[in-house]
Amino acid sequence: MEERSGAGQVGEVVDAADSADPADSVEAQLDRLQRESEQRRAELRAIAAELPEARSRRQVVATMARDARVNADVGDIVTRAFRKLARAPRAIGRRLRRS
Repeated sequence: MEERSGAGQVGEVVDAADSADPADSVEAQLDRLQRESEQRRAELRAIAAELPEARSRRQVVATMARDARVNADVGDIVTRAFRKLARAPRAIGRRLRRS
């Protein structure tokens, strides 16, 4: 292997056999890129298969409500939610004053 300095990008390592015929080199590179692309697609498909299926907002809210009902700290959860909602108008007011 030799480092190409003039014709290619800096630091690009090219096989000596590929430098003889540029057309073969391009085709070999395209084939290599195609194989790598197919491998990445297969990996992404495997990752996507492991992900849970998409849920609607309604399902998420229903699950949250169901979990909140059975949680022992329901009072704390309600208190935190109320405080967070009470802070929203003040935050909006601050943003309006700053702009």
